[in-house]
Amino acid sequence: MKKIKIPQIKIPKIKIYGIDVIKNFLFLTLFIFLTLLMIAFIIAPSIKYFKKNQKTYYETKNEFLQTKAIYDRTLKSLNQLKRKDAKIIAAFRREFDKKNFINFASKFMKVTNIEKNETKIYKNDFLTTIYFVNALIKSPKNFYDFIDALKNYKYILKVYFPINFEKNGNLIDLKLKIEHYRLKNLKALKAEVKAH
Repeated sequence: MKKIKIPQIKIPKIKIYGIDVIKNFLFLTLFIFLTLLMIAFIIAPSIKYFKKNQKTYYETKNEFLQTKAIYDRTLKSLNQLKRKDAKIIAAFRREFDKKNFINFASKFMKVTNIEKNETKIYKNDFLTTIYFVNALIKSPKNFYDFIDALKNYKYILKVYFPINFEKNGNLIDLKLKIEHYRLKNLKALKAEVKAH
């Protein structure tokens, strides 16, 4: 078998200030080639992956901002409604107090008796309690003034008609049925409010 002679390439040596320019140029070319390979195989896929995830991030962020805007509008509306109806909400949280009712009604009539009748559940979240009230009034106008004043009273009360008016000397005996509305589970509501 014959030996094949590999021709040897002789690189000329050009030196400037003791630095081999050709050798340094070849190393620089090798460095640039390896850098381009790293960019092509390592950095480019990372950039592609980053862009894909960046798109997902911005889509998710956009959805979040839209949902947050809806939430903020709803919360603002709810808080305005809560402030507007604070009196009614507080009224639904109060237990009926006979002494307080007698004091309120004393501007219009003299309450002689309040009799509690029955308590029922109303629409799952509320309780209604019926009371029978006996009172003395000077004129029917006092009763109608009392009805008008109930809208500003601290309890939610419903007055049932017809009302019994019977003359009793200079006064009128009044018999009426009222119904008090309140939240069903006040203890659970108070615990929930304290938790928040």
